[in-house]
Amino acid sequence: MLKKSFKYLLIATVNLTVLTALLAFWTDELELIFNDLVRPLGFLKILGFTALALIGMRILIFYFRKKNIQATRTKLKSAIILTVLISSYLYVDYSIKFVKNVIINRQFRSEIADKIKPANGLANGTTAENLTIREYQEIAGMNWFPKLPIEATNIMYNYQYDGFLPDYSFSLAYDLPKEMKVETINYESGDFTKSQTFEIIDNKKRVTYNESER
Repeated sequence: MLKKSFKYLLIATVNLTVLTALLAFWTDELELIFNDLVRPLGFLKILGFTALALIGMRILIFYFRKKNIQATRTKLKSAIILTVLISSYLYVDYSIKFVKNVIINRQFRSEIADKIKPANGLANGTTAENLTIREYQEIAGMNWFPKLPIEATNIMYNYQYDGFLPDYSFSLAYDLPKEMKVETINYESGDFTKSQTFEIIDNKKRVTYNESER
């Protein structure tokens, strides 16, 4: 009995190990810069799916007994299929992210990570300069940062936040062709402020955007 139970436990352990490896592989340096909790939270999720798989296998064992199914090969094969099906969401999600982050965009994301530095000011934050629009879009897609026109070049951002209090500050500067229209913003509501200005430099519009909450 213990030997049979060990086989089911081994299936769950192998499943947990494979998913943990996938989690470690797809969470590259760039991902960890903006989400340092992604691995511990991801592992907790894996543990949850593993627990569900163990519960599912327990139900499966009860079914085998009720139907008097004795073939060990059939039992183990069914347990493996059930475990993979229960964990299929994580397998698909992690595999897609692994392909995107590591196989397709590994060099690109590594170059972005090299440009990002810690921001001085509040407890947390990052800053980067000389970003291309594609690099900025990759960063913005991982955060709440505003979208920019595809024509934007020489992009710089600085984002700082407290982490405990709602205090944060975000600044953005970038170049646009001189002929493009730029909206001027000057908004304030309570502790929240938002502004946008521009100036002509070397036949380009240098746009500066700021928002903060104190």
